[in-house]
Amino acid sequence: MAQHDDPLNGSSCRHSHPPAGLGTPARLAWSSAVFGLSALVQGLGGFWTGSLGLVSDSLENLNDLVANLLNLTSVLVANKREPSERFAYGWHRLEVFNTLLGAGMLLALAAGIVREGVHRLKAPPAIQTGWVLAFCCLGLVLNLAAALILRPRGDDELERDANLKSAYLHAFSDSVASLALLAGTLVIRFTGWRWIDPLVALVIVGFIVRGAYGLAADAIAILMHRAAFDHAEARRQLLLLPGVSGVEDIRSWRLCSHLVVCTAHVQVEVERLEDTQPLLAAIQRVLADKFRVRHVTVHFETKVMAGEHSHRFVHEHEADEHHGHGHS
Repeated sequence: MAQHDDPLNGSSCRHSHPPAGLGTPARLAWSSAVFGLSALVQGLGGFWTGSLGLVSDSLENLNDLVANLLNLTSVLVANKREPSERFAYGWHRLEVFNTLLGAGMLLALAAGIVREGVHRLKAPPAIQTGWVLAFCCLGLVLNLAAALILRPRGDDELERDANLKSAYLHAFSDSVASLALLAGTLVIRFTGWRWIDPLVALVIVGFIVRGAYGLAADAIAILMHRAAFDHAEARRQLLLLPGVSGVEDIRSWRLCSHLVVCTAHVQVEVERLEDTQPLLAAIQRVLADKFRVRHVTVHFETKVMAGEHSHRFVHEHEADEHHGHGHS
């Protein structure tokens, strides 16, 4: 006998936002405007002053602008596209593909900066340090403003929202990069060591590559259906519920950063299907409160039923059709 919670509908499937203040779409939009202004100001300043550090910081801001707009688009599209027969969970996984695209853009950007930085290390050009300092300070102020717009309102907000986490980490790394560029320009001004400017640009590349790696790793983990939480701990918590005598075949995965889906075989000590209703409510509550599961499907079974089939997922591409049916 099997029971599951209500299917994901438009409201339950939407991205959750903090109860007060700007939601994720608004914060992404406002921070995008700040990133765009910063990219424009520092880009023009970099070409005018000859500073590769300013240009690299500008390009990082431009990448953040594009990444934010991609994330914002994925949120808006996912919230407007209801689940259907063909797309059972809607379009929420669009976020994952946008994340991979953003990571690819970061790596392409890093490669360009490395190439130019190595060239300039061999023959560093002169830069207008006074104006570079002015543009650095302005860029730092703008990056800090973006970070304030995107700052988390709770201890776990960033873990629940990959779009917000990505944008916030970008803003934070941009602020650190601006500080590094500011410090490097001061050294150039007082020592005349022009090679520091391309060196700082290469340091900024380190932030870019690190960000790209984190984004790609998170997206690939979702696509590979990595477990969304600790199954052993979930099994332990569920076995504490009265009437539950066994928990097998727990599977969990993320549709996107916000939505965790879970299935499980639960062995119970009841005689009638109706008697499982309180257990189902308790299981849903435990999984939602402790593991942030938004959608759960539970297969209830007795001890006899549990012994009649394997709970291991076995799949062989060459297996015959009859063999494969018993393990889905």
